Amino acid sequence: MGVVASLPILSFLMIPSMGSYSTSLNLLFFYMTWSTLILSHSPLNIELLGTLAIRALFFILPSTLFLIFDSAIPSVAVNLKAQGEVALPVRTSSGEEKRSKRTPWWAVVALAVLNILMGVALQAGVEYLFTEVIKIRSALKVTTTLPMPWGIAKDLARGLALREVMQYYIHRYALHSPSSPVASLHESWQHSIEAPYSFVAHFDHPLTWFLWRWLPTYGPAIIFRFHLLTYFLLLIIVSFEETFSFSGYSTLPSALILGRIARKQDIHLMSGGKGNFAPLGLMDWIHGTSIGSDVLEDMMDQIEESDAAELSKGASKGVKKAKKISGKKGKKRSDSTPQQDS
Repeated sequence: MGVVASLPILSFLMIPSMGSYSTSLNLLFFYMTWSTLILSHSPLNIELLGTLAIRALFFILPSTLFLIFDSAIPSVAVNLKAQGEVALPVRTSSGEEKRSKRTPWWAVVALAVLNILMGVALQAGVEYLFTEVIKIRSALKVTTTLPMPWGIAKDLARGLALREVMQYYIHRYALHSPSSPVASLHESWQHSIEAPYSFVAHFDHPLTWFLWRWLPTYGPAIIFRFHLLTYFLLLIIVSFEETFSFSGYSTLPSALILGRIARKQDIHLMSGGKGNFAPLGLMDWIHGTSIGSDVLEDMMDQIEESDAAELSKGASKGVKKAKKISGKKGKKRSDSTPQQDS
């Protein structure tokens, strides 16, 4: 637990640094924490415990909170779910006959957590293979030197882009092709649930989960040999995206990004995997496999909604200003009217 508590990314998120200290002091604190961590613990322990901590904080914890919310206040949650009452994972309803055929929520949670733990074990195996068997440098870069902001941004962009490409081709041709030997596993496991909730993101047969969840996330980090901190940031982004995109909610913090990804994921499961194979939708747009609106249409809709909101806001301000001016003129007229003696 000492390693987890001293992770610089987690420390930086937990301290009120933005308001109390300057940027230079924050960076100095961050560097000292990271250097101390590297010098006092093995790189493998830092990578594995850091991965577990991020998955726990940014996927398992919010997914559990969503699950509790859905089961504790179903009358509120049902209004937020894109598929309505049938999307509630715990409570029984009028759709009990359909829900009885669905995998119980506790089994989904258990397998999702086991798959995540398996992924951490695979990371340990890869690092052991690189450093102890093949005798080469570690898969990820673990040094006291901090990555530069431009390097972080570049690696994150490359990692997310390659993840999008890998997920598309693996998901479409390995998991949804009739000739694929593993397609039936994906169909009978994850696609047994048509109304998603967050834990469904990692509910799949371990083999198919490895192919389209673990490999597209960890693979780019190995190919480009990310700094460990950059990989942690990538994992945070991916964990948030998986949590919200499978939440089943129609109202999300970002309508253009998270909301759009969630709608695409809902449609993918409801259609039985006939399209929407990658999270961002860029590859689906290129290959013509988008179901529903594509990425350009969503961007145009968002721009139109923003313009309409701005016009409405401007018109509202104009009406208030006109009323204010009108009120002042009326007051001046009443003040300038001579009073007659009784």
